[in-house]
Amino acid sequence: MPIDIRRSPSLLRERSKFMKLVRDCNNGEVYDRFKQILNDHEEQRNNCVVTCSRIDELFNDHIQLAQGFHGFKKLFNLAVFHAKLGDRLAINDYQRYLEYFKILQRFRSGQKSMKKMVEELAVLFACHMDLFLEFCEFLPRDHFGLW
Repeated sequence: MPIDIRRSPSLLRERSKFMKLVRDCNNGEVYDRFKQILNDHEEQRNNCVVTCSRIDELFNDHIQLAQGFHGFKKLFNLAVFHAKLGDRLAINDYQRYLEYFKILQRFRSGQKSMKKMVEELAVLFACHMDLFLEFCEFLPRDHFGLW
């Protein structure tokens, strides 16, 4: 299911900054094709994987845009993960769903270390190891020597 970035303020801000970067690259064709790819996604003609693949291909010869998209893609993929988490847990396991966001909030506010956050999420997702492993993809690769 496509993510509606209009419902995520952080994604909307990042999209606006990135759109400006693409527009300012002085290549109208790239900008127009980029807008079309995003429109196709928003109109549900393409899923997230196809959308990201098309954008990667579009920016293949534009190093600055490719690097900028890499950062945006991480945020976008996190939104996709949160949607998947909601689909899986929000109805049948709502408390676990809420606890996930509480753990993240405590980490973001500095009340919890990354190590403690990961340990708590491992316990929280013990019955959903695929979700835990997918979440770990968002962590720095060298953290705790896990990768």
